[in-house]
Amino acid sequence: MNACLSAVRRVAGAAISLVLTTLAVTGSLAPHKPDGPRQVTPIVVATGSPIGVYYQYGEQLAALVAADLGPARVAATAGSVENLRMIEEGTATFAFTTGDAAVDGYLGRGPFAGPVPVRAVARLYDNYLHLVVPADSPVRNPAQLRGLRVAVGPDGSGAALIAGRVLAAAGLDQRTDLVSLPLSLDDAVVAIAQRRIEAFFWSGGLPTAGITELARTMPIRLVDLGGTADHLRERYGSAYRVGRFPAGAYPGIAVAVSTVAAPNYLVTPAGAPERVVHQVTELLFAGAPVFSQRVPQAGRLNRGTAIFTTPIPLHPGALRYYRSREGSRSRS
Repeated sequence: MNACLSAVRRVAGAAISLVLTTLAVTGSLAPHKPDGPRQVTPIVVATGSPIGVYYQYGEQLAALVAADLGPARVAATAGSVENLRMIEEGTATFAFTTGDAAVDGYLGRGPFAGPVPVRAVARLYDNYLHLVVPADSPVRNPAQLRGLRVAVGPDGSGAALIAGRVLAAAGLDQRTDLVSLPLSLDDAVVAIAQRRIEAFFWSGGLPTAGITELARTMPIRLVDLGGTADHLRERYGSAYRVGRFPAGAYPGIAVAVSTVAAPNYLVTPAGAPERVVHQVTELLFAGAPVFSQRVPQAGRLNRGTAIFTTPIPLHPGALRYYRSREGSRSRS
């Protein structure tokens, strides 16, 4: 148990050093001279759990933005839904979000009372829904969670959004058919190691550092969720697809497991200054090779697929970046 707690603390603590590391190298990464004065108002990047991919990715991006444009910081949050509310409230300049939550926000459905004025910067990488259980658990499908203590993700997270939909697809009411706990990834990792819960959901990039650390301290298993993907796609739209954890995705995971996958976006308010969004988009792509050394998911950023964020429109600043790059390729 002490080993698990120490591992979690090491991951969270290591994140603090990432900004300093990135700042040491950003001089060679800056792809341009800013086309205007340095930003004075801090740029806030809404992320997620300190041991999740959003936070780690956001730290890398914020450090590069701070070196090139002006003050920038990350905000640790519950995740996608909270991040979109920060976009709506004007308390975040950029935010990471899952595609399903972003579509709900843009359309003003699900957890959102009305449309969120959100615009896309880039499609980044795919999230994979994890249903983590101890290796000796009898649970083989989500319907078998009935009566168990299950962490479904904190209120305001993308994990909670999709976990509720998967449970409903399995015929379960999370309010009455199981003990549903709104734990963060950090807390869920500790709780399952202490056997205070029987399972937890997490929607994140592959691999997610907190789950990797957990798997190094106790045997775990990933429950197959692939059978729910078609239902979610029919009910909620094309953001969902069947994904796959390959063998070796986490320590001790010896066979491939199917699950539900959804894209992740970097988004910004519709009214964000075009100049700032253009510059941050350029920095996002310029920094990807260095980001990926610490955040493997950053290596999946691709200009050819980054523009596919339908139905959420690209922000004019991001669109200007993509068009300029297309022009560069056509002249070369």
